[in-house]
Amino acid sequence: MDRFESFQMGRAIFGLGDYLIFVFTLFISMVIGMYYAWRGVSNSTYEYLMGKKTMGIFPIAMSLAASSLSASTLFSVPTDVYLTGSMYWWIIIAVGLSIPVSLYIYFPIYHQLQLVSIHQYLEMRFNHTIRRLAALLYVIKVIFYLTVMVSGPAIALKRVTGLQEHVSMSIMFAVCIFYTAIGGIKAVVWTSTVQLCLMYGSIIIVLIKGIVHVDGLENVFWRNFNSSRIEFLNIDFDPTTRHTVWSLTIGGFFLFTAMYATDQVFIQRCLALPTMRKAVISHWINFLMLACMTSLCCLTGLVNYAFYFDCDPLKADIVKHSDEIFPLFVIQTIGNFPGLPGIFAAGIFGGVTSILSSNLNSLSLVILEDLIRPFFPLMRDSKASLVTKVTVIIFGCVIFGMALFTSKLQISLDSSLSLVSAMAGIILGVFSLGMFVPWANATGAGTAIALSFATMMTLGISTHIAKSGGLIMDYQMKSLNADGCHSPNSTIVNSSTVHFLIQEEDVNALLRISYLWYTVMSVSIVLIVGTIVSFLAGSQDPAQLNPKLLCSTLQRRHSNKATSQPNIATVHPTASVGQRTRTLLWELPRRLSPIIEVHFPNN
Repeated sequence: MDRFESFQMGRAIFGLGDYLIFVFTLFISMVIGMYYAWRGVSNSTYEYLMGKKTMGIFPIAMSLAASSLSASTLFSVPTDVYLTGSMYWWIIIAVGLSIPVSLYIYFPIYHQLQLVSIHQYLEMRFNHTIRRLAALLYVIKVIFYLTVMVSGPAIALKRVTGLQEHVSMSIMFAVCIFYTAIGGIKAVVWTSTVQLCLMYGSIIIVLIKGIVHVDGLENVFWRNFNSSRIEFLNIDFDPTTRHTVWSLTIGGFFLFTAMYATDQVFIQRCLALPTMRKAVISHWINFLMLACMTSLCCLTGLVNYAFYFDCDPLKADIVKHSDEIFPLFVIQTIGNFPGLPGIFAAGIFGGVTSILSSNLNSLSLVILEDLIRPFFPLMRDSKASLVTKVTVIIFGCVIFGMALFTSKLQISLDSSLSLVSAMAGIILGVFSLGMFVPWANATGAGTAIALSFATMMTLGISTHIAKSGGLIMDYQMKSLNADGCHSPNSTIVNSSTVHFLIQEEDVNALLRISYLWYTVMSVSIVLIVGTIVSFLAGSQDPAQLNPKLLCSTLQRRHSNKATSQPNIATVHPTASVGQRTRTLLWELPRRLSPIIEVHFPNN
């Protein structure tokens, strides 16, 4: 039988046992939500949103890992490795670098201030306008992120279960909105724990069956090695190269720092723990879980290629888009084993609902605390609890409608991640501006947010248009072979390889920049513009700031400066304009010294 025969026939691979497993996982999520609703969690806003700071290390660690991953990870990473090679493994280094920075520089400030919404920090440091501006940007980011994170997994579920995209999306959103709205953060955390286990189970099953199909890991290695997919040392300094050591480690570092240091989803879970020590332990457990899952997905991508090394489905015209390759691989490896497709579908479903529930819960907190409660400070707890539930339902429905619409547009994952990364970078930038630049003021922060948002959105949308028009292609894609295809129903390209290289000299280099650099660019714009505009608009006097609003190093310097003698370079009120100008020019590098770690003499 031809290897593509079952796929061409379009037979559903879901049997009764698969449906029972799939429905059972839905039932577990709903039961967890109903349990915490029965326990009265939703009657208290503080418990509904923060768990009364009584959450345990293990469920928080699992929830952090589930929120760091997504169902897209389960099929986008294997597909990426299939097409471009093993360079993506370097992202683990980026995560490992971002976690200590987040834990030991950013999070202690939130912990000292006992925040509920992290955007409260921006009001303390700047003003309420900056807080609301950042909160609105966060809301936009979450809506867009969830919209694009749902359509891809829905396609995978369609290939495995036979369910149409709109049906699978409806089930996802209905179950997720239900248990998130009634169970609060405790339901979200515990369902994420179950869903992470399902994600692990699904990828491990596919990986094992795939290795068996290609006759062992040795064949996996040699087939990928012979096609140049075993690659770990691409040190190209060209920022337009999609995956290099630098883009994955540096760009990935900023991307994951934006997640762990300034994203409400992750900070909210850490603040739900009673102590800083437990937050640290949870984050490192999360790192281990994330590193293991990323490695499994990368290895699965190599196995996927070893399975199709001589008959690529794209070249054989079996599938039309690259995001269909991995679901096809799943069908052909586990489709004939009752129960296994159900476990895989449950893992995909768990990945989607975990991301949805985590972000909807945090979104409801941000809307309540940053956009509603400031106008109604005397709101009763019962009414606040109702607002959070209604918010989850309304925004869940809005995102569902947008996901249905965008699923027809074929938006590339890279383009989507570029825009999300840019917005995450803006938020990281304004928090970093407040913590590391003590003389930055609200004018500088607001101008920087607006300019960075306008610049990065223009760049991201222009890049997407160029990619959609075929002007930009990924020249890192490896060769694909179709010599082993013998299907009479497929149209096979005669050449043995397909090269995805297009001459792009006429396309602006900015449009070809790797999506991994978008966070770096947006952070840089905010820091540079915010610092310059703050100087021009009359910089903030660091002595007037609460030391707890600055990073620990600047807190100590601030305390030491407060007890030392006045700086001899202070200008007398009667000094001439020329003298004042020369003094300001001398003081500029001194003011920059906390950032560049250079100590200037006092005379």
